[in-house]
Amino acid sequence: MLALSALLLGCTQARPGATPRTPVATPTPSGMAQLRLPINRYVLTAEEEATSEYLTYRVEQRCMRGFGFRYLPHLSTDYISRAVAVRREYESRRYGISDRAIAAERGYHLSPASAGGQKPQNINTLSAAERSALSGRTGDGSGPAPSVRGRPVPSGGCAGQAARTVQGDSASNEARQAHDLVVRLRHELFLESRTDPRVTAVDREWSACMSEKGFRYRDPDAAIGDSRWNLQSDAPSRGEIAVARADIACKLRTNLLGVNFAVEAEYQNAAVSDHAEELGTLLEHRNAESGRLPRLMAQYGTPPA
Repeated sequence: MLALSALLLGCTQARPGATPRTPVATPTPSGMAQLRLPINRYVLTAEEEATSEYLTYRVEQRCMRGFGFRYLPHLSTDYISRAVAVRREYESRRYGISDRAIAAERGYHLSPASAGGQKPQNINTLSAAERSALSGRTGDGSGPAPSVRGRPVPSGGCAGQAARTVQGDSASNEARQAHDLVVRLRHELFLESRTDPRVTAVDREWSACMSEKGFRYRDPDAAIGDSRWNLQSDAPSRGEIAVARADIACKLRTNLLGVNFAVEAEYQNAAVSDHAEELGTLLEHRNAESGRLPRLMAQYGTPPA
């Protein structure tokens, strides 16, 4: 009983001066798509973020066209669905692979689209004049480029113009700092939650389940990192697929996804309380940007004539 009490205290103990952590009810999900961490409320959804990126490229494209440059010639609305699929794939792997269908087909391999990235054009393929128009800087980066081809360059170049058009106040220093805070908290609290006794306990349960199936791994990260898998290859081996399928089966049996989520959500809730002012400001910017997207899609969503 004393050992159990010490464990429970260790689960909810917070740093001095920080908001005490309050346990979160543990869900029993069959996949990550059913889960939403508290801090995600303060950033765009996968669909909104992909749409925002697409519109930013479209505004850049239109601006660059004004200088006579053929920029992002292959950009289409397909970019949005591809970018959303990539984001969802990465989100599904927050606690290791969690999608049965993907595991059965690709093992621990990322999809080709996720592995290859989503940038519609490599900036290194642009001429010096194109880079100056896009960035608003001279070719050597030493200062602002006042004009290109006799046409004035907007502040920050076409990229700066696009950011202001699509992101609005979200492109301000205040909003960027708050967004950087969210990125930092996501990373730091994820790592901190990995050492929580509840997480290490469910890892042990998962490991025991895998041993029953003939596979010996300390935790899901060890299974992904098995040196036998060549994750840079085009296709997984049958052995990799067998381990990946067992991995997910054991995650579901032990509710590893639910436990990991509940613990991380507990850490995030406390952090949200500690940073309420900054995050409240970020939420205002996020909602404003989200609200602009339909109008901007109507205005910029199709290729320039």
